[in-house]
Order: sequence, then structure tokens, then C-alpha cells
Amino acid sequence: MREWPSTLDIGRLTADGWRPTPFRQFILKIHSRCDLACKYCYMYEMADSSWLTRPKQMSREIVAATAARIAEHAHRHGLRDIEIILHGGEPLLAGPEAIRETVTRIRSAAAGTRVRASLQTNGLRLDESYLRLLDELDIRVGVSLDGDETMHDRSRRRAGGRGSHAEVSRALRLLASPTFRHLFSGLLCTVDLRNDPIGVYEALLAFDPPAVDFLLPHGNWSAPPAGRLPHEETTPYADWLIPIFDRWYGAARRPTRVRMFGEIIHVLLGGSSSSEQIGLSPAGMVVVETDGGIEQSDVLKSAYQGAPETGLHVTRDSFDDALLLPSIAARQIGELALCPTCRACPVSRICGGGLYAHRYRSGHGFANPSVYSPDLLRLIKHVKSTVEADLPARSKRRGRDTMNLREHRITAGVFSKLAAGGGGAAAVAKLSAAQHSKHVLLVRGVLEAARANGHPDAAVTRRAYDLLATVQRRHPGAVDTVLRHPSVGAWARRTVRMLDAHAEDAAPGQLAALAAAAAIRSGTACDIDVPAVEGVVTLPSLGQAILSPTVSWATVECAEGGAEVTADGTIVTVPRDPGRDAPGWKGLRSLSTEVDGVPLHLVIDDLDPYRMPETTNIGGRLTEAETERWQSTLEEAWHLLVRHHRAVADEVVTAITVLTPLVAPARGQSSSTSGETYGCVALSTPPDASTFAVTLTHETQHAKLSALLDLIPLTLPDDGRRYYAPWREDPRPVPGLLQGAYAFLGVAGFWMRQRHLETGEAALRASSEFFRWREAAHLVTGTLLGSGRLTPAGENFAAGMALRLDRWAQESVPARARALGRARADDHYARWLERNG
Repeated sequence: MREWPSTLDIGRLTADGWRPTPFRQFILKIHSRCDLACKYCYMYEMADSSWLTRPKQMSREIVAATAARIAEHAHRHGLRDIEIILHGGEPLLAGPEAIRETVTRIRSAAAGTRVRASLQTNGLRLDESYLRLLDELDIRVGVSLDGDETMHDRSRRRAGGRGSHAEVSRALRLLASPTFRHLFSGLLCTVDLRNDPIGVYEALLAFDPPAVDFLLPHGNWSAPPAGRLPHEETTPYADWLIPIFDRWYGAARRPTRVRMFGEIIHVLLGGSSSSEQIGLSPAGMVVVETDGGIEQSDVLKSAYQGAPETGLHVTRDSFDDALLLPSIAARQIGELALCPTCRACPVSRICGGGLYAHRYRSGHGFANPSVYSPDLLRLIKHVKSTVEADLPARSKRRGRDTMNLREHRITAGVFSKLAAGGGGAAAVAKLSAAQHSKHVLLVRGVLEAARANGHPDAAVTRRAYDLLATVQRRHPGAVDTVLRHPSVGAWARRTVRMLDAHAEDAAPGQLAALAAAAAIRSGTACDIDVPAVEGVVTLPSLGQAILSPTVSWATVECAEGGAEVTADGTIVTVPRDPGRDAPGWKGLRSLSTEVDGVPLHLVIDDLDPYRMPETTNIGGRLTEAETERWQSTLEEAWHLLVRHHRAVADEVVTAITVLTPLVAPARGQSSSTSGETYGCVALSTPPDASTFAVTLTHETQHAKLSALLDLIPLTLPDDGRRYYAPWREDPRPVPGLLQGAYAFLGVAGFWMRQRHLETGEAALRASSEFFRWREAAHLVTGTLLGSGRLTPAGENFAAGMALRLDRWAQESVPARARALGRARADDHYARWLERNG
């Protein structure tokens, strides 16, 4: 009998719009043997014994073929960032030269893609010479440790029975030392019910790890793990983990990150998971064995002989070939891979069915709940109730902090108005306030992540945060202006991610530049060291000081009468009007206009490196002539919006504070927003007032929806399906569809009103644009409602959009305009089909 997922119909999935998620994590089995004989090891002690027939070590030829395949995959999918994990067996048995060659060959082959490297080791061979090599190659190190000597040596012994704790402890002390701590990624601990949980936790904390990952011992319905009796509702593993969670979560300052707990909280609060243990996010990892075999997750070796095998090989097959296998697709289709029992479970979105390997049952395959289901349910419910009970208390505690926050809620009435495409200034003000709180949280997150990960700039970051809090007490408006600046959100979010990944280019020290900007705005007397990138000091919301290219740190000296940036004898004076250029200083200029008592003030940020992340066509500094052109076009556009689209104008003035120039495309206008830079609209030079006005309309819709999504999840985790969008050349996932439909709902409304102001050919164009985007938004809203990938709130939101579009469908459009709009839509669809099939 064929077991699931061998019966999964890939053809039907793709016909329904599913597209595979490219691999971003490549686990390389560079050595297949180990110098420990751990009792719970899935490689040597469970169902699969293929290691006996594989080469001990990956050959140079297989390394070269693997590097070429990884580069091929990265370039084909435009991946900017991938990770390779050196694994075993014990990877250090491969030897220094093999490790060097593997990493350098892959990085060389994948030029243009950032290749992060890490290594998971038992620690026995981790000495100073190895650590110097790993430092040279920028390879992060994770170590397996199960507790103190008695706890650890229960299972992690040599073949002769001798324990390994003493040797692992020696290696960890070296790894955690100041010289090598930046390489330390964390500890991996396998849960053993015989060990006291708090004792284990305290033994792990003794090495001050930046992160801890608790691993449930591998098992399944046909080979249950110790203490986990099938079909019994006892929860021994949850009972073991909960005391650790309570100690960790209740600490005044958490001493480390615990990945399992953090993932559960993140998904509970609406985020997506990055771990196979939790959530429904597509699995983006693949394994290459020592013989070059392309395989699924190696923990599937715990299920049955040959479970991870695909039949593919790096010398003849691409990683794209693996993406279309049922066994790989099953770990990328989210909820579709869950059995009926799991789909009916109230925590299925959080649990995600548990680790895939733990679902196996002989004769049925993997279409089952996890063998740990009762434990996962109890743990998740406990975490959920603890976090929910704690949120009000945390709000009160933060209310006493000078960097204060408040709780943000969207009422049903406001939600309905937003769903209909509007909301008005009051609704947008609520969203803007929530985004300000988000920036405050992210900035605090930079401080905590820098400390927790032992970053060299942690002390600088602490001093900067303290200065920011001091300015906040006396001049809250100055700090608010800096924190609300859009690029601050992108910098802070990226920095927290980079710190958690131990990335070399994380820049927590930039928090000092935020503090300096607030001090300058408020006239607070202080001296503070700030980072410079190739001699450029960026002060968010103000501008840049240009120093010698060799300068990496400068000092901002601030007093009530002004401020100076100094380094290596060079002094740059910040003008009293920082938006004005001066010797060594480039200021952020602004555009201002007012119509009928409605003012609009927009900063042009054409300097900050974080002004619009992940944008390939970012523009440079506007010339004075270009700035004057933007000013005159904005004046006309604002007149149009205030006089004839007043509701839109009220939303724009409440949401948008910054414009960032883009390089113009060969034809038409380019514009974008980012959920990381709320308040910023990036756009190429607008050719006329109506284009400027409709661009602001379009991008404000995006900004509103992105801010709402930070408060209320509207879509379920991506299941890989992709759909037609009448405004894009590529198939889109559900979140992208929702963003596009909401933006073009606003565009359709703009042209519906604008058509009554125009005459002649301009009126024809306006009517055809209204017809085209009304129909397009209606089509995609129907796709969204039929996708099954919206949350209950998302279904209500899309229904509100559909109701507004249904009303607009009653608006009459001249036949010629309908024909023109339909012809353009048909032409787009024909091109899309030709390109995407």
C-alpha cells in the first residue's frame, strides 16, 4: 500500500496555483561517522542504517558538484541570502582543509549571494585551532549539551561507555570566551525525562549561551519515544518543558533565547515560523549526503529505512527537481498536509502538526498527528494563557518607562471602514500610533539582542538607549520625530534579525545615531560616539556628515546652540536648519504645500541607507532642479487631492511623512512602500499632478494595510499556491494578492471621482482606468475569498472590499471606456499566460 505523501498529486497542486518555495538552507553531511555513540541518535540507533553503505567523507568531486548546484539554485531563484550547515555524523571529523574547501568553494560558486555558514558539533574536537579556522571562515557554531555531567553522560557517551561532558565543557568555555564568543550560535539539548528540567536549564545557562534549542527525542507512532505512550492523553514532555518556560518567561531579564518558546509566542502573535517544529511555514531546507544524494530532512531516518531518500544526486539532478517531489511538497503546503484531526485542532496554526518526522505511522505514512500531540497542545495552551495574562501587566510596566507604549486596538467600526477602502484620518492615526509603538519595541529589541548575543557594540548601544530615554523625558517630541522616521523601522528590524543570526554586518551601534539626532533636535547637551560607514555618519531624520573614508567612528558634540560631528581632526558643523546643505553636511530637504488650510509636509530622504529596503531601483540624491520640479508637481497634486479627493488627502497627510526617489523605469511610473518603513513612499519622478496624486492614493492604501496587518493577521501561512494578479507579471501569493487588491481598490476609487473632472481624451482615460481597476480588484477579491487562505478576520476584510466593489459595479461607464479598459486587461492576461503558463 502506498503511504502518504507518495499519493500527493503535484499536478493538481500546481493547477490550483501552488508553487514550491526555493531551498534556502542546505545541510551538508560532510562526514557520516561520529566519535560518540549517543543512545537516542536517529542516524545510528533508529530505523535507517544507510550510513553503513555511504562514504565516510564527502569527496572533493561531490563538494564541487554540490557547490555548483547550490549556486545554480540561488541564481535561478534570485536568492540574496542562503545558509549552509555543516553536519554529520560529526562534521569536525572531516578535518580543517575539507571544511575550508567546502565553504570557500560554495561561496565562490554562489558569488552575488550571501552565504552564511554554521556547524553543529558534539564539541569533542572543538579546540582553539579549529575555532581560529571557523573564525576565519565566519562559521557559527552550535554545540550539543544535555545538562550537567550526570544528565549529559546518560546518553552522550563514547562507544566504550566513557562520558563526554568534561570535554564538551572545555570546548564550551573556549567558545564562550571573549575571543570566540561571536561564533557561538547556541546549545542544542535533547529532552530526557529522567533529568530534572530546571537543573538542565541552569546547567545550560552556566555557559551563557545566546540561544537554547530543546529537541524532543525522535520517535513516531510505530516507534514511540520514551515515556510517550500512543493514544494516552498524558503529557510528560509538556510537563517537563513548562517549568523551564515559566522560569524563562518570568525572568526580569531573560538570560537567553529559547527557540521553541520564542517560536510559539511569535506565531501566537501572528508571525510566521522559522522552525519545522512549530507552525505551517514552508520548509526550505534540503540535505546532501556524503555520497552526493539529495535528501529530505535527515531526521526522517527515525521513521523507516530510506525515508529521507529522493533518488536524486547532485551530479545529475538540480535542487529544482527535488522541489517537485511529493515528499518535498508535503512539507511546503502548510495546512493541506495536515490530517483531519489536526485541521480540527484549535492550535493547528501554532503547532503546525508538529515535526514532520514525528507524524509517521507504518502503513499510513505521515498523514497523522504528531506522536507528541497531547504534549504540544498542553504546552501551547500554557504559553498562550501565560502570554495573554501577562500583556496587560507588561503594558502597565512599560507605561512607567520613559520610552512608553500603550495598547492598540482596532474597533469593529474602524475595521469595517478600512475594509471598504477608506477609514479616514482618525483610523489612520490609530494605525500610525501602533507603528510608533512598533518602532519603540524594535529599538528596545536592538538593545536586548545586542546584549544577549554579546555584540561588541552592546555597551555603545546601552549608552545610546539611555541617552534616548533621557531626551524623551524632557523633549518627547524630538524623540518621537526620530523614532517615527521610516528608515528607523527598517534598520531596527534588520538589526534584530542580524543579531539573532550572529551576522557580521549587524549594526546595533547605529542606535547612537538615533540618540544623537534626538539630542540635536532638542538641543540637549551631550557627547556621543556614533558609527560611520566609509566615513559617512547618517543621522536619521536629519542628514549625513561626510568625513574621511577611513573613519569608522565619530563623535557628535551637541549643545543648545548647535552640534558638530568630529573625527580625526575634521569638524562638520550641523546647520541650525539641518535640511540645508553645508560644508561636509548633506541635509534631508523637504517639500511643503497647503490648500484650503490643509498643510502637507514631506521630507525627501535620498540619503539614509535604510530608507527603502530590498529595493533594486533606489534613486540617488535629487538635484536642486529636480527638487523644485517635485515641489511644483506636489503643489498641483495636493490641490487636486484636497479639492476633489478630500478623504484621501486626509489619510495621506496622516500616514505619509517621507518621499524616497526611485530610478524611473523605461516606461511609466515606479512606486513602492514597505511594511518596514511605514510613512515612506518611494517613487520615481512623477510626470504630472494626476500621476503624483494617484501614486499617493495607491501607496497610502499599502501603508494602511501593512499597518493593519501588524495588529490583525488577515492571511494564513503561505501554502505555496500562486495566483494571477492583473497588475503584476508574476504569480502572487495570497498576502501579495491582498495588498494589490486593496491598493487598486483605492486606485479605482480615485479614477471613479476623477473621471467627472476631466473632459475629452482625459475623461476617456479616467473612465477606462476606473473600469479596469474596478474589475481587476473585484476579480482578485473573489480569488481571495475562494482561496481558503484568509483568517476569519481576513474573510471579513475581503468581504468588505467586495461589498464596496459591488456597489461601484453599478456605476455606468461609457462603452468606449469599457472596451479600452477590457482590451488592456486582456492584453495583460495574455502576456501573463505566455510568461507563466
